[in-house]
Amino acid sequence: MYEKRAYSAEVMFGTMVSELRNPNVSIMLATAGLDFFIIDMEHGTYNYTDMAALVSMARGVGIDPFVRIPEIRRETVLKPLDAGATTLVVPQIEGAQQVEEVLELALYPDRGRRGVALRRAHSFYRAASPVEYMRHANTNTIILPQIETLKGLENVEKIAAVPGVGGLFIGPFDLSVELGSPGELESTELLSAYNKIIETSKKNGIPTAMQVFSSDMAYKMINYGVSICSVSSDVNIITDNAKKMVYGIKKQLNHHTE
Repeated sequence: MYEKRAYSAEVMFGTMVSELRNPNVSIMLATAGLDFFIIDMEHGTYNYTDMAALVSMARGVGIDPFVRIPEIRRETVLKPLDAGATTLVVPQIEGAQQVEEVLELALYPDRGRRGVALRRAHSFYRAASPVEYMRHANTNTIILPQIETLKGLENVEKIAAVPGVGGLFIGPFDLSVELGSPGELESTELLSAYNKIIETSKKNGIPTAMQVFSSDMAYKMINYGVSICSVSSDVNIITDNAKKMVYGIKKQLNHHTE
C-alpha cells in the first residue's frame, strides 16, 4: 500500500507531555535530544501558567514547544502564542471552516485578527517594529489541524488546501475508534487513512505529523512519509520504564533466591 521513502535527516522527533508541570522537564527532553514536545492542553490539566512556564524554559534551551489546544476559542489560541509557542496542534478538525477560524485568531492582520501586544514573552520582551514583528510572527506561526475523525478524513483535501496550514497531524487512536477497531493502529482501514492524509500533505507541499506509541511504529510511519513524529508520552515513558526496572530487579532477586 505504501511507497517506502528513505529516512530523512529532516525528520523531527518529540513526545507528548500531559502530566509533568515542572518547567525543567523542557531541559530533560532537550538533553535527551528531542526536537520538540507537545504540551497537551486537550487531555492534560495544564493551566495557562503551567503552559507558559514550559514554553519559556523550552525556548531557553532550544527545544520547540508545541501546544495542543483544547478547543477553538480566542484565548486558547492567543495565550500559547503570546507565551512564545509558535506551533499549535488543533484537535477534532473536520472542515476547512474550522481551520480558517483558527488562522484568523492566530495570525495578525491582514491575514487574521490576532490582538497585538508586542512586549510579551513571544518577543522576549524586546522593543520591536510592529510591522516587522507581525510579518515575522505570521510567517513563523504553524497550525497543525489534527485529523482524527471520519468527517475530518473525508474533508482532508479541503483542510490541507487552506492557505496557511502548516501541516496535517494524524491522530491514530481516535481514528481507530471512529473506524470501529479501537487500538488496532495498523489495520488495513487505518493504514489506508494514514496513506490518504500523507499523500494529501505531499500534494499540498506540507509535512505530516503523527502521534505514535513505540519506536517501531515511529520507524514505520517515518518510512511511509511522516516527518514530525511525536513518540510516546511522559506518562508512558515514566510508567513503562519504571515497570521494566522493577520487573528486572525482582527477576534478579528471585533468581538468586532459588
